[in-house]
Amino acid sequence: MSNPVTREYTTDRGFTSRLAVAQLRASFRGWSLVPIGVMSVIILGLAILGIVQQQSSALVYLVYPAILAALLGVAFLITKRQADVATPVGSLYTITLSDQKMSVGIGSTTTEVPYGTYSRVTRIGGFVALRFRAGNASLLLPAELFPGDEFYELEAAIADPAAATAVTALSGGLGTGLDHEYVTDADYVPRFAKAALIRAFLRGPMIVILVIITALGLLMLLGGMLGLLLVGTGRTPLSEVGPMFGAAAFFLGFSALIIFGSYLLIRTQLRKVIPVGSVYGIGFGESTLIMRGPVNSAELPYSSYKKARRRGDFVELVGTRGSGRVTLPAQLFPGAELERLNSLLAG
Repeated sequence: MSNPVTREYTTDRGFTSRLAVAQLRASFRGWSLVPIGVMSVIILGLAILGIVQQQSSALVYLVYPAILAALLGVAFLITKRQADVATPVGSLYTITLSDQKMSVGIGSTTTEVPYGTYSRVTRIGGFVALRFRAGNASLLLPAELFPGDEFYELEAAIADPAAATAVTALSGGLGTGLDHEYVTDADYVPRFAKAALIRAFLRGPMIVILVIITALGLLMLLGGMLGLLLVGTGRTPLSEVGPMFGAAAFFLGFSALIIFGSYLLIRTQLRKVIPVGSVYGIGFGESTLIMRGPVNSAELPYSSYKKARRRGDFVELVGTRGSGRVTLPAQLFPGAELERLNSLLAG
């Protein structure tokens, strides 16, 4: 890519529906399919076993596939709603491909990301999915931004072994215009992984899915306990109570597996791209907050964010319509710098 290539795409009315479907497809890939596959096999096995043994209670297992389908429907509706807010009709996507990095613009926010930030690139429907090395997330961009050979050039740039090492190289020597810097220690990645996990599960469809699954587990547990009380009266056979406890253990265990497994995955992948000694930096520009880090660099327009708030060891910038959220180390905002940032965001 000796000459930078710039492409633009303007969203239409059906864009967010297509984006929601692609986001769900991107989420259910790789290791994320393991718990879903295990759940599906167990549900199908329980239903078949109950039908073969002709147990009246076995019909309850046939409800589980319907529950899974309902969960997917809820996930789609919530994901589409978030996409409607973030990318209303007429939003502009822009990309610029250069030698070592890609500049991505969504709405009023532009981010420069080294190719080594991503582990691979694939096509999902009408989108190009760039999988981050850190975490299990993907950046989805309209396929119209990559006509002709641009997709294959991007694929080759990400696959280049030098791209991964270039991430750290680009983040070093943060340059002028920065007011504060922070060097990561050995505990930074675990703290960041916990913050990312909380953010992922408290926003979007995942929290709804986890709440529903946990609620089902608690209801099954309560039903089993009530069933044990009725066993003593002879009104309920013991064979009717066992499946309730089994279902409770399954749903509650599945929720715990999702949370703990996600934390381990995020922590492991973050350690690959944010080694100890990585440098973060921020600078207060006239109209933008300049951000530099081991994973990406960006100039964040003040007008794209409505407030900044402290969340434990991190500061979160909350975007306005058409913008997302950005998480930065709280050490970058000593003293009254957080108040200074909020005054700039207020305009």
